[in-house]
Amino acid sequence: MAHEAHEQTAAETILVEVWEEVLQTSGIGADDDFFSCGGDSLLAIQVIGEAQRRGVTLTLIDMFRYPTVRGVCATLDPAPERTGAGLDLLTPADREKVPPSVVEAMPATRLQLGVIYESLMSDGRTYVCTSANDVRRPLDEAVLRTAVQYVTGRHATLRTRFDLSEFSEAMQLVEGTAQIPVTVADHSRLGAEELTARTTAVMTGLSDSFDPEKLPLLRLHAAVLGPGSFRLTVAYHHALLDGWSAASLLSELVSVYAGLLEGEQPRLPDPLPYAHYVRLEREAAQDAGSRAHFTELAPAPVPSDVTPAGPARPAELRAQVPQASADRLFDVAASRHLPPKSILLAAYTAAVETVRGDPLPAVAVLTSGRPEEEGADLTLGLFVNYVPVRIDLTGATWAQAARRAFEAERDMLPHRRFPYAETLAITGPGAFQASFNYVHLRPSLRLVEEGLVEAGQFADVSIDIPLSLDVANTGAGLAITVDYDRACYDETFATQVLATFLTSLDHIVAVPDAVADPRAGVA
Repeated sequence: MAHEAHEQTAAETILVEVWEEVLQTSGIGADDDFFSCGGDSLLAIQVIGEAQRRGVTLTLIDMFRYPTVRGVCATLDPAPERTGAGLDLLTPADREKVPPSVVEAMPATRLQLGVIYESLMSDGRTYVCTSANDVRRPLDEAVLRTAVQYVTGRHATLRTRFDLSEFSEAMQLVEGTAQIPVTVADHSRLGAEELTARTTAVMTGLSDSFDPEKLPLLRLHAAVLGPGSFRLTVAYHHALLDGWSAASLLSELVSVYAGLLEGEQPRLPDPLPYAHYVRLEREAAQDAGSRAHFTELAPAPVPSDVTPAGPARPAELRAQVPQASADRLFDVAASRHLPPKSILLAAYTAAVETVRGDPLPAVAVLTSGRPEEEGADLTLGLFVNYVPVRIDLTGATWAQAARRAFEAERDMLPHRRFPYAETLAITGPGAFQASFNYVHLRPSLRLVEEGLVEAGQFADVSIDIPLSLDVANTGAGLAITVDYDRACYDETFATQVLATFLTSLDHIVAVPDAVADPRAGVA
C-alpha cells in the first residue's frame, strides 16, 4: 500500500474509508491501484453505492479509467437526480390495466424475456436454479419463516410475477405480499449416502417447473442435520435472479436468521428499485453509439465447421486450479495492476485462437449492468448481459495480452447494457462462437468466513453460444467449467480448449513477459 505525504481532500478521505471497508483491508493510500488491492467490477459497484451513501458520486467507467483514489476523485461530478421508478415506463393504457394488488409494474427486460421464452419452450424444465447450503445454526422453523418474510418484504423481486399477454408488452408485476413456501424435514438420522440421495430428491422436487405468470417464483426447504445445523435448499426461476443476486439473497437471509436467533431485529438499508435498471436497459437499446460499436465489431460469417448439425446437445468438462496456484495468478495480476479476470480472459482468448485457428476471435463476456446508484449493490434481480469483445494478441507478451483484455473490458463498459438480443439483430444469429464468465461470489464466501454456511453453487444465465468457459473463485481455488454443444464441437475439441487454457495460465504465472503463445514452452 502507498503511504505518500499527500493532504487528502474530503472526498479522498471518504473513498479511502470505503475502499478499505469493501476490500476488507487497511492502509490504502491515495495512489494505490484499486485492482492491485483486490478490486473487480462487482466490488467497484459496491464502492460506488457506498460512496454515494456518503455523498461522493462515482461511475464504473471512471473507476476503470482512473483506478486510484486520487485519480477518480479528479473526475467527480455532482450527484445525478434519482428518477422515479416503475409506472412512468408504462403507457397510460397499460397503467389502467395494473391490478389493485400490484404495488409496482414495469416492462420485462430483454434478458428476462429470453429466459422466460426458453423456459416455456422446455415446459419449464430449464432456467430453474437450485442450490443447497449447510447453515451452521440450529433450525428454528418459526424464526426461519420470519426471516423469509422480512427478506421478501424488502425485495420487490421476490414478490414479482410476469404477465405475457394482458398489456401492450410483457410486464413484470410486483405484488404487495407473497408467501414463499418453506418446507421442513429432519435428516439428522440419515447416513452420508442416504443424506446425499435425500438432498438430490429435495432439489429435484423443488426444481419442478415454475409458471412465470404466477407467484411465487422461489421455493425453500430446510432439513435438520443435527442440533447445530441444517441444510437450506433454494430453488428459483432464473428470470428473477442472476448468480450474484442469488448469493446476496442467501447472505441476507442467513444473516437475518442468525441475528433473529440472537434476538436482534434486522435494520438494513433499502435496495434501489429494479425499475431503475429496466429504464437503463431500455435507454441502452436505443443508443446509436452502441449500435455503431457492435456493427463495427460484427464478425465474419460463421465457419461451416461450427454450424450446428441438428438440435443442441449440451455437454461439459470440469477442472480445478488449486488455491496455491490461484494465489500465484492473483499475485501476478496485482503486480501488473490488473484484476484476475483480465488474465483469465486473455488466456481463454489465446486458447480459442489456438485451437480454432481463428485470429482475433470475438468472445462474448458476461458482465453486470447494475445501476451506479445508492442501494444498487443491494438490489436482487437479473442484471447480467453478454457483451462481445475482441482482444488482439498479435505480438503481445502474456502481461500485455492481459492488459489488452482489461482495456477491452474497459472500452465496452459504455455499451454493457445494450441487450445481447439487439447485438445479434445487428450481427446475425450465431455470430459469436465463444463466451466467458468469471465470478467471485463474495456474499456467500463471507458467510463461510463467518462460520454461518458451507459454500454452495449459484448459476448464471447460459445462452445459445456453442462454447463457454466459466471460472468461479470459490475461496478454495478456481473451479473451471467448459460447456459445449456437441452439435458443433466434439469432446476432443472441448478437451483441447480446456487444456490450452490451463497451459496459458501456467505460462502467464511462470513467464508473464514471454510471448503470448500457449504452444511455446516455459523456459
